[in-house]
Amino acid sequence: MFQLLIPLLLALKGHAQDDPENVQCGYRPAFPNSSWLPFHERLQVQNGEFPWQVSIQMSRKHLCGGSIIHQWWVLTAAHCFPRTLLDMAVVNVTVVMGTRTFSNIHSERKQVQKVIIHKDYKPPQLDSDLSLLLLATPVQFSNFKMPVCLQEEERTWDRCWMAEWVMTNGYDQYDDLNMHLEKLRVVQISQKECAKRVNQLSRNMICAWKEPGTNGICKGDSGAPLVCAIYGTQRLFQVGVFSWGIRSGSRGRPGMFVSVAQFIPW
Repeated sequence: MFQLLIPLLLALKGHAQDDPENVQCGYRPAFPNSSWLPFHERLQVQNGEFPWQVSIQMSRKHLCGGSIIHQWWVLTAAHCFPRTLLDMAVVNVTVVMGTRTFSNIHSERKQVQKVIIHKDYKPPQLDSDLSLLLLATPVQFSNFKMPVCLQEEERTWDRCWMAEWVMTNGYDQYDDLNMHLEKLRVVQISQKECAKRVNQLSRNMICAWKEPGTNGICKGDSGAPLVCAIYGTQRLFQVGVFSWGIRSGSRGRPGMFVSVAQFIPW
């Protein structure tokens, strides 16, 4: 797995690719240079707000969320690719990036060359629910396509978000062209508190729910990143990968995320 460790470490250190520009992870060039917005911020994601967020698609239909962590790699959940799906030609799997709506002029579609499932992922258990997608061609970073940083060790964050792809109201539920990104401000809860609501909670999992007093609801987009920031900084770090939850993020019903920090050695 040494080849997989390299892109993760590069993203972790803040170097997205080995080129003269030395693109750094976690920044949002097209978005206001602050992670601190008004308390009642807009639910709909703005252009360039989460430039690492992607839509993983099968036959051009949204399958799962994911995040750009390196010019060649996308991080998502393993359960997005059951064996029956993997048995199909990988040529049907693509990644849409650089956009907050599928009809946006900044969007780009990348072919997936290989899907790599974590070796310890053994459904129905979701303890190691992670996968990496190797792209057929590298991402050309821009204001709307940037890699996210990866959390190296667990810590306390001041503000966190989860964004997911949702259907625009009034459109056909099967018309993926009318999907857009919406976000939810969330807070992590302790393992002790989460264990009261979740049976057999693994140390590899993170629990989070909606920040008190904020608006929004999250249905849960498998593979979507949980990103967090420290007060006064501009860089965002991916803390988790959404795995499962019922009306995820609602008070009393936490969303379950695989902890990125626990899998950096992968």
